[in-house]
Amino acid sequence: MIIAKAHETKEMFQKNVQQLSPWLRKSVLQINEKDLWEKVQVTYNDEGMPVCKYHEKNTSFQITSEQPVKEAKQWCNALSIKGKGAIFMYGSGFAYPLFEIFKQKQPHTLVVLFEENIYLFTAMLHYFDLEPIINTQKIAFLIGGVDHFAAAFEHLFFSIIFANCTSPVLAFTPISLRNFKAQYLEIHQYIFSQLGLFVFYIGNDHLDTLIGFNNLLGNMKEIVQNPYLSCLKDQYKDVPAFIIANGPSLDKNIHQLKKVQDKGLIISTESAVIPLLRNHIKPDILTIIERTKYTYTYHFENIDYPEDIALLCLGLVDKQVYPAFPGQKIPIFRKNEAINQWINKHVGDGTGLDAGANVSHLALELAVYLGANPIVFVGQDYAYGPEGATHSKDAVYLEEKGKRARETLKSKPVVYVEGNDGTMIPSNQLWTDFKQGLERKISTHSNEKIINATEGGAKINGAMSMPLFDVIEDYCIESIPIRIHQIIADQKEKLLMPERVQGLKNFIKNVEEYLQLFHSLRKEAHKGKQACKEMIRLSETKDHEKYQKVLEQTYQENIQMYQQYISDDLCRSFTQQIIFIYFYLLNRQGLIDTPEKIRETFQLQHDFFHHLNIVCQSVAIHLENAIASLEDVLIECADY
Repeated sequence: MIIAKAHETKEMFQKNVQQLSPWLRKSVLQINEKDLWEKVQVTYNDEGMPVCKYHEKNTSFQITSEQPVKEAKQWCNALSIKGKGAIFMYGSGFAYPLFEIFKQKQPHTLVVLFEENIYLFTAMLHYFDLEPIINTQKIAFLIGGVDHFAAAFEHLFFSIIFANCTSPVLAFTPISLRNFKAQYLEIHQYIFSQLGLFVFYIGNDHLDTLIGFNNLLGNMKEIVQNPYLSCLKDQYKDVPAFIIANGPSLDKNIHQLKKVQDKGLIISTESAVIPLLRNHIKPDILTIIERTKYTYTYHFENIDYPEDIALLCLGLVDKQVYPAFPGQKIPIFRKNEAINQWINKHVGDGTGLDAGANVSHLALELAVYLGANPIVFVGQDYAYGPEGATHSKDAVYLEEKGKRARETLKSKPVVYVEGNDGTMIPSNQLWTDFKQGLERKISTHSNEKIINATEGGAKINGAMSMPLFDVIEDYCIESIPIRIHQIIADQKEKLLMPERVQGLKNFIKNVEEYLQLFHSLRKEAHKGKQACKEMIRLSETKDHEKYQKVLEQTYQENIQMYQQYISDDLCRSFTQQIIFIYFYLLNRQGLIDTPEKIRETFQLQHDFFHHLNIVCQSVAIHLENAIASLEDVLIECADY
């Protein structure tokens, strides 16, 4: 541990700052120096170690004791960190606990440091040389409150190093619990909530990813022959938009929506469209997020839609959906999702929406994109209704063909959430997760007026509660300037098909390049399997100790090899489930200190490569099949 003397602190700070990532460097350089040293007081004890005191308003307290090294060692000794893949460290403790953890942990262990107080972190940079720790590349700094580091945390999650964090040690420093407990518990709650959400976004399995991929390719004709979403940007500035969900409370006020027609946008989520049409209410927009075949079965098979409804849904919906819809349509690309971005780059214009995990999330993003204000939720219960009702009485889910959806919901354990009336009401974890996802989206749109006119159901934080009758009276005053389907129809007449066809040609060429890449990755996985077989054999020999060096080297080389499967965004989208599953299993191994553990570890790595091989072969086959179908679309579009 290298410590700066009193006259060396500025030089030490400048050295440390250069080691930080750009976003963090910018953050600490914005700290006012006068404010910093008014809050943080540092002196040296008899041993020349910096001792820190913190001042906040009318209170002052010690960050470190007079024996900070001893205190840090005692704290770290109480942690079970041997063999662990990651440590989530809450509070730096003015560096001493951090250095002690790096002294005791294994070289491969990643430390994610959450330091809520940016003043303490900035002061620490003046007194301690962090370069030796940073150079290990096993430290991730997430500094400040949740809003400050949220983007950095998301970036970290989607990197290979975070795969070590599938089974982390939680390490709260004494100061984090003693004086900043509320702040760190908030951070902790956010982190694990986000982890759950990220894992949800990763997808169920490889098959789920392939379904979305094949649907996007199957809808290529629709993508090429229809306008981009950008033609609707801010076309409905300050027009009220009503997002209609299919909760049981919809039955209470659905009839009032007739007064909205032509004086506000009605955006129907997938399952709400049938109840709306059965009540003679025609939505302006139907939006869908699901990729499964049941979307077509439930809401398109043998159903005649009016031609003046627009279908604005994800491009990855079932490929039977678009042809079955007679009106105007625009396939929407998911923003920040690798497969969508890949296709969007070649045959789109870069426009996309952060669709979220639930159709109401997509509907909110769509309303914001259109410029609508206020944005009003109706029938957005996220909870059971009277007698356990799950949807409005006219929902398809209550018919025979909706039996599967009903049984899925019945199988979920009941949880209780706060209702709009202030009481605790029954829900389930899936709906609760969706509700929290919607609340996070609402928090990012603070400039929008968002109203919850659901007369029942769960309370949605960030949305103002208001009866639907009052919302309509206050905001549905003027007629909307032009219907959505008319704008899309006008734009469709202006399409430049030669440009679209060229984009499709470029995409086909890129598909061929990725086909070769996945063939190459499959071969690498096979080589990795063979290497693991040899290591298993060596680990079982009587004189296995003499092979210790080659065993360790091969283990580390294998870990590095996994990087190539997620270094490319598209590759990662197909392999990330396997990556997280096997890193979790490897991390559970703990300290690899016996012949049995060595063998088990290489068996896991062998199986890891085996499944990567299967995935890469699967993707290669689908890419090969895609080339033929895309060339058929190219011929058809060239004659369009």
